[in-house]
Amino acid sequence: MLSKRFLKESPNSARKFVEAAARAIEWARSAPREEVVARLQRIIERRGRNEDASLVKYWTSLGVAGKGGLLSAGEYQIWIDWLVKDGDLEAGQIKAEDLFTNELNPFAATQGQ
Repeated sequence: MLSKRFLKESPNSARKFVEAAARAIEWARSAPREEVVARLQRIIERRGRNEDASLVKYWTSLGVAGKGGLLSAGEYQIWIDWLVKDGDLEAGQIKAEDLFTNELNPFAATQGQ
């Protein structure tokens, strides 16, 4: 998530961040699990933050469905519907399409978005 302010004040940094994150997501989706786990363990070790890397061995995915991290309205609509059902939002108060953009994601061009 990037703020509108950051997008406005640092468009090049925002684009580079989104591009790098998209490439990293797609790499993790397509690389062998063992390679991803090894990379995650190295990252944790190199940071030197006294972090516990023992759970990395259970890693299965980043939990991102879209290619390169592409977002879809359906992913947001699930939460909107839940908030409407619980009475926290009124039906039609928020449109899923207004909550995200794939504009800076380089994978959007390959998906026709």
